Parts: sequence; structure tokens; C-alpha cells
Amino acid sequence: MLGKVKKTMLFLGDVAVLYASLYLTLLIRYRELPSSSVWMEHFLPFSVLFLAWIAVFYITGLYDITGTRNDIEFYNRVFRNLLVNYAIAGGYFYLLTDKIFEIKPQTVFFIYIGVNSILYALWRYWYNSFLARPQALKNILVIGMKDEARELVEEIFKKPQLGYRIAAIVSTQNHNGEFPGVTVYNSSADLKKILRQHQITTVVTAIDPRGDAELVQHLFGTLSLRIQFFDLPDLYERLTGKIPVTSIGHIWFLENIAKGEKSAYEFTKRVLDVLISVLVLAVSLPFWPLVALAVKLGSQGPVFFRQTRIGFLGHPFVAMKFRSMIDGAEKNGKAEWATKNDPRVTKFGRFLRKSRVDEIPQLWNIIRGEMSLIGPRPERPEFVSNLERDIPFYNERHLVKPGLTGWAQINFQYGESTGDAFKKLQYDLFYVKNRSLPLDLGIILKTAGIMVSGKGQ
Repeated sequence: MLGKVKKTMLFLGDVAVLYASLYLTLLIRYRELPSSSVWMEHFLPFSVLFLAWIAVFYITGLYDITGTRNDIEFYNRVFRNLLVNYAIAGGYFYLLTDKIFEIKPQTVFFIYIGVNSILYALWRYWYNSFLARPQALKNILVIGMKDEARELVEEIFKKPQLGYRIAAIVSTQNHNGEFPGVTVYNSSADLKKILRQHQITTVVTAIDPRGDAELVQHLFGTLSLRIQFFDLPDLYERLTGKIPVTSIGHIWFLENIAKGEKSAYEFTKRVLDVLISVLVLAVSLPFWPLVALAVKLGSQGPVFFRQTRIGFLGHPFVAMKFRSMIDGAEKNGKAEWATKNDPRVTKFGRFLRKSRVDEIPQLWNIIRGEMSLIGPRPERPEFVSNLERDIPFYNERHLVKPGLTGWAQINFQYGESTGDAFKKLQYDLFYVKNRSLPLDLGIILKTAGIMVSGKGQ
């Protein structure tokens, strides 16, 4: 809830700055308060432009609270985004607006660049400082220290903009010096005294209270302090966009995956899958001969690459892609993980992968109902059999159709090991639990940004 409030505040602030910049620009340009006619003349053309700018901000991660901090890296990203937006505005104003709105605001546009650059940087600096100010941070007590609890603590340490501060830890292990500035207590400490002494507002427990009657009794005795309680999976999910696989059990799936009616969402998603796939196939089909020619010139072998993958509820299907590797890339037919900068990938294949063009033929799998536009990446049966054995709850990612892109694909690099598959599963389960049309739209926009930037694998 807190994250949504922060993002809403950031979005509304951005919109306010965009329009305030326009108003100030008109004031500078005409040296008087803009009349209603002058304001309305510019309002609609700039509003259309602002929609595109907001989309660019979202695609490039400027609405990701975890990355909002006052450092050089962040402001480099801000100004790169502004340059992209100004380039879009240049083409928009000089090529389109006079044909649509009968306006070509040349002087206004150049003044706006200066005004908006200054106001937007100042606004983001204030916002980032506001998020990380000490009095705004909620003091957290962590009870129990599993690996994922440690990861959560480290995440909060690195990112005060999340709104939390680790004030104390209760653990059976010795963590002296591991977390600077944090008091560590053993499990026999007086919980109520700790909460009062450190002014704790939030308690997160890595120990399942339902299996520890003594812990439940201690927590129950603190109700009068009006503390906010989280179990580790809930807070971990809120702050990282992942599910801590080793901290959940079968009950978690019954409580979070089995509940809720999603038939309307599934129907709408299926309709959109088919409509978008047919549209993209129709638009891209004239270019297929050129891609086929480039694939053939790059290396000998077939244009298309077919491979069995595991889909919905564990059913296998044959996925089709433009071939991006040399023919016979796997020695003796043994399944091998694809790796970063894989030498088996051809020169043109690297372009196909970075731009995601190699996956366009999989739109046919979507039309056939074997895949969706959004979902976990479909893996090969040879890998799945091993991963199901080595990783808890790996098979549960097959509760939804695999996707052309997905939450794990935009948040994690290309998987090339069992360890990577474990980390990607954390994102996949987050999607399985939280899948919705707004989340799908966000994934599509982020994927578009990856395609344009060529950051695909």
C-alpha cells in the first residue's frame, strides 16, 4: 500500500511539473500571464505529448521506487530520458502538430526545454530526499534470520527510499558487526521492551508463527502497541517484487494461488493475445523473407528453429523461432544452457535476440493457445525435470501459460544455471499470484523498452 502511495505521488508530481513548466514557458514567452485562449491553444497538443513522455518514464524505470536516489547514476538516467523525450517532441512539433492542431510552437518548445529540465530535476531531487528523510522511515524489527530475511535486510539497508529502517533483529545466531547500527538480540529477549525501546512500528518474522506457539503468545502481548505485523513472504514480496521460495509452503499456495476468481481476466487476456498476435504477424509478415535471407547468409541451416518446451500444467508443445544459433549448436544432442555472449549465436542471431525478433514466430504458438504474450518463460523438458527435483515449487510456475515475455524476463538476466532458474522462479511466482491486466500492460511497456534499447539476451 505504501509503495502505491509513493508511486501515485510521483506520477501526480510529474504531471504537475509538466504542466507547470508549460505555464511558466508561456509566461516567459509572452511576458504576461497566459490568457485562456493561449493556454488552450497549447494545452491539447502538449497533453498528447505528455502522455508519450510519461510512457517513456515508465518504460525506462523512473517510476521504480527502488531506483530513486540522489546520485549521479540516477540523474544521468533522468537527463537521458529528457533527451529522448525532447527528441520525440521535436519530431512531433515539426512534423505533426501543424497538420493536426494547426500549431508549431518553435520558440515555446525551446523555452520549454530549459524550463522543464530545471523544474523536473529539482522536483525529483526533492522527492528523492523526501522519501529517504530519517523521520519518514519506519523502524523494523526482524525476528529470525533465514537467507531471504538477510536479503531483505540488505535491500532495506541499500534503499532507504523504500521507507523502512532496520532497527533491531531477534535471532538465535550471532550477527555481531554484520549489520552496522542494528542491535541484535537473542530469542530470549523481552519482545515488548524491544518494541518500545526502538520505537518499532513494523515487525517482520521469518519464523512461521503458526508453528511457534511461544512466538504467537509474545506477539499477541504486543497488540496494545499497535504494531504492523508481516510474515517474511508478504513484506519480501512488497519490497522486491519476488516470492521467497524457501520461506513458503503448501499453505501459501492454497491461500494465495487457489483463491480469487480470475476467469474474466483470463478471458480478456486470451482475446488480447489473439488480437495482438494476429496484428503483429500481419504487420511483420512482409519482412520475414528479409529475415530468412539474413539467417541463411549468416550460417548454414534452416531458417526456423523448433524445440519442445513445457507449457501450461506441464504439457509439452513445439515452440518455433527464427534460428539465432549455428546449426547443430548442441554437441551429441545434449541439452545445454544458453549463456551470455554465447559463442554459438551467429552475428545476425545476436541482433535477433537483442531485438526479440527471433521470437516473433512464437506468435503462432500464442494463437494456437499454447502460449500467452505474458507469462513465465517456457523451458525445455530436459531442464524442467532437473529443476523440479532441485528447486522447491518449480512446477507451480506451470499453473499459467508460458509467455513471450514476463515479469522474470524483464527483471532478471537470461537464465544459464540452476541458481538463475531459482531466482527467476521467485519472479515467476510473483506473477502467478499477482497477474492482472495492469501488471501485463506494465510488462509489455518494459519489454518494449528492452527491445528498443537492444538490451535483450
